[in-house]
Amino acid sequence: METWFLIQTKSRQESCAIENLERQGIGSFCPSIMIEKLSRGRRVVVSEALFPGYLFVNFDHNRVSATTVCSTRGVSHFVSTAGVPVRVPEDLIASLMQRDFEQIGKGIAGALTAGDNLEILDGPFRGLNAVFTQPDGDSRAIVLINFLNQPVKAVMSLASLHKLDRAKAS
Repeated sequence: METWFLIQTKSRQESCAIENLERQGIGSFCPSIMIEKLSRGRRVVVSEALFPGYLFVNFDHNRVSATTVCSTRGVSHFVSTAGVPVRVPEDLIASLMQRDFEQIGKGIAGALTAGDNLEILDGPFRGLNAVFTQPDGDSRAIVLINFLNQPVKAVMSLASLHKLDRAKAS
């Protein structure tokens, strides 16, 4: 029976480990997220691992040896407790796979119009809802946050905003 495990990869070698595990028929999952960064003085949106240095692997430990997984190029070791590799619950993996981390902050500016309901994904207002008022440059937006029953203007990075469906916003 296939089970999900957590492994640690060598520094910045998640993609190398995924490629080599797939060649051996071992399933893997590395959730990634779009991050806004400065590169050569310009803001760019790049894809990075959500959990840098870690991968989830799915295999039948009766058919594939843990040593085979550990000796795969890019893999460092299993995350373990008392020498036993940690099993990751299937529902946690399913939940991570349902979230679309890649779309966070990607192309949101063109998809927003005044009055759109948004969710704030990070920073001190994480988890709160906001209303889009207008863009503020290429990578920021001016939003209204309901704070102490008063609408408060705030300037937020587009990467930290997620557009809500009309059904979720209600």
